[in-house]
Amino acid sequence: MNRNDPKPLKAAIAQFVKAYRMQSRLDEVDTVNAWNACFGQMVQRQTRSIRLQAEGKLWVKLNSGPLKEELMMSKGQIVKRLNDHLGRKIISEVIIQ
Repeated sequence: MNRNDPKPLKAAIAQFVKAYRMQSRLDEVDTVNAWNACFGQMVQRQTRSIRLQAEGKLWVKLNSGPLKEELMMSKGQIVKRLNDHLGRKIISEVIIQ
């Protein structure tokens, strides 16, 4: 395929994302949106920051101590719920701070 040959837009965007190594940043944005969609406004208001590392570790900083304890007891369910919402396995571990 020649560089100037027409190709589907989806393939062109995928090639662009790969060339500029943007997939990890897009995954992080998708994960933040999934966190807000899965856990609602109450948890969103208590969340200070969310950071996704390259190896699939999701770091979540919260303001509320009781909420931290509750979420720490259900880390496996959080990982499954977020990955199901995202449609693929992005998160391997959740670290609550």
